[in-house]
Amino acid sequence: MSDFKIPTIEISGLDFNDKERFKNILASLELYFVTLFLYFEILFHFVRFGVSGKFLSYKILFSIFYGLLFGIIVSIFPRLASIIITFVLTVFLTVYFTVQIIYSGVFDTYLSLSGSINMTNQAFDFTDVIFKEMKDEWWVIILLMIPIVLLSVLFRKRLNFDRHGVVPYIILGAVSIFVFLIIIVKMDIENKEIYSAYEVYSNYTSVDMAVERLGVTESLWLDTKLGIKERTGHAGNEVSFVVENDFDDDTEATVENTTEESDKKNEKYNTDDEIRDNNDTEDVQEVVIDTSPNILDIDFDELMETAPNENIRVMHEYISNVTPTNKNEYTGMFEGYNLIFVVAEGFYGDVIDETRTPMLYKMAYEGFVFDNYYTPLWYGSTVGGEYADLTGLMPKSGGYLSMTKSGMNKNDMMFTLSRQLLSKGYKVTGYHNNYYTYYDRNISHPNLGYDWIGVGNGYEPEYNEYGTMLWPQSDEKLIDTTFDEYAYDVPFHTYYLTVSGHVMYNFGGNAMAKKHQDLVENLDYTETTKAYIACQYELELAMESLVKKLEDAGVADDTLIVLTADHVPYDDKAVCDELAGHTLDSVFEWYENTLIIWSASMDEPVYVDKYCSSLDILPTVSNLMGLDYDSRMLVGQDILSDKEGFVMFNDRSFITDRISYNANTGEAKSIDGSPIDEDYLDNRITQVRNKFSMAENICDYDYYRYIDDYINNKD
Repeated sequence: MSDFKIPTIEISGLDFNDKERFKNILASLELYFVTLFLYFEILFHFVRFGVSGKFLSYKILFSIFYGLLFGIIVSIFPRLASIIITFVLTVFLTVYFTVQIIYSGVFDTYLSLSGSINMTNQAFDFTDVIFKEMKDEWWVIILLMIPIVLLSVLFRKRLNFDRHGVVPYIILGAVSIFVFLIIIVKMDIENKEIYSAYEVYSNYTSVDMAVERLGVTESLWLDTKLGIKERTGHAGNEVSFVVENDFDDDTEATVENTTEESDKKNEKYNTDDEIRDNNDTEDVQEVVIDTSPNILDIDFDELMETAPNENIRVMHEYISNVTPTNKNEYTGMFEGYNLIFVVAEGFYGDVIDETRTPMLYKMAYEGFVFDNYYTPLWYGSTVGGEYADLTGLMPKSGGYLSMTKSGMNKNDMMFTLSRQLLSKGYKVTGYHNNYYTYYDRNISHPNLGYDWIGVGNGYEPEYNEYGTMLWPQSDEKLIDTTFDEYAYDVPFHTYYLTVSGHVMYNFGGNAMAKKHQDLVENLDYTETTKAYIACQYELELAMESLVKKLEDAGVADDTLIVLTADHVPYDDKAVCDELAGHTLDSVFEWYENTLIIWSASMDEPVYVDKYCSSLDILPTVSNLMGLDYDSRMLVGQDILSDKEGFVMFNDRSFITDRISYNANTGEAKSIDGSPIDEDYLDNRITQVRNKFSMAENICDYDYYRYIDDYINNKD
């Protein structure tokens, strides 16, 4: 036994008993990069997703794959180039993971480079918010910097930057391919859920889901591929929809059946005007409500037969089977009215106070009162929230900014209030008290139909005594200096995008908070919350001024005002918690907000307890103003219709009048007290998936243009 020796294994010069070669393997770039990717991905996972192991395996496997791949590629270069590339890649990954930590901490979503690369100049407007987040996440940033320190101090002299032989490269390449095959097989085996890792990988539509399910590195690669497609004119996924399950619910009725039933009702009852015409007296015994579907006269069979490509045909087929919302007792309630639509920066409904903000209180509780209204935080913060508010569609969750893309591509936006009212002879104007080019609104908003005016093309901002433009600008001044430009040219539709409620909330750098500091000085809140209340008081003054001016102009009773937020104060949840009086659930409760739909002509409030969101504003106001639109082609729905409430969030969580569903945990909870119906739950999960797909494809393929052209050619 004493003569026993471990046999030497030799493969084309590889000696696995050779200590020097073993050291070289341990010091290889492949092992270094595998360790580097694993460190970043696992650290990021624990910081952002906690100790849950769900999807962690994919991040580990992708880390091994990319580590081997990068190690092989870098080691092929000459020694000096290999050293430089290793340092550059290490610094890049450190910076990128750090940026994702900071960005997600501020915006509660993840950064898509392909969608945000054109907006880098506007990042400087958030420097104070970024520094605040860096201060809050200092310990994570330090941990992310460790690889750079170790590489500089220890690894540079220990790492082997020399090229391998041919055989080691073959072996390492084979191992990396094997790891990739494991990933694909694992995805295929687990491809049972709608938002499976495989679907996210093969049909990249959300940077948030990609980061959560596949990791930051793979998300970056998918995002880069999409960016290349965007710039080469090949963007747009293949259009597909998942078949919805059958279950006992009125929303499963087909369009055709609903239309036939409505036609029978109309044949029996006719409209109010027809009843009056058919009676000899003015005494009408019964007021008949038109409950026909809110749709346009479209032959989808014809459209499918003549579709220019398969993607558009699939869109026609899906939309033709969407159940529309029906007209109701509020249809046309404000037909012919002027319309003022206000999207208020960072507005949170709990800031409304009967004594402190009497005008906002009056508008919120003497018009339509929505008890369960939500403003989900969409990708792109303000411009994403705007897109939902104005189009009834959710923006894409990464890759590009939907509002910007729709403008750059000159998409047909036929269902927006601006386009609909412009076609009816309204004077349509939009105002912003920030730069008119911000987020490329000088391109997107004229395409929506607005005569777009902001700082730089007609709106004069306010400056301090040192000649520096105030930040943020005054909403009251915005109203006071623009009202006369449209108010005497009726009917008019005016859109205001305000900025007084913008972060940061303090009395040192926020001009509006400083302006109203005395008002909040004695309130029992933290300094940040008091500063938030102070800058939102400027919105109160703006609404006071607006209503008074409408009254003085004699058009208050003929004007409908709609006010909503672009988003909640996304970087200051503590402010929302304090205003609400308790710690808010960050999945649903944080986004519950206030929607104002009010006119001075209303005699009494209308209370609505249906669950609804910012996506529902466009169809609801379109119905109230008696506009012709097709409810099947919007994700949002008329809140005042008899259709069940449906609130969808960016992470694919949702709330209906019956249940809430957390897409991150897969947990469903009953709202109405009834047991969870699995068929109902599965159907709603599928519907959310389909609605996101529909919204994305409407933007990608300029879908409304096909509808608009069909209607115009038919007429």
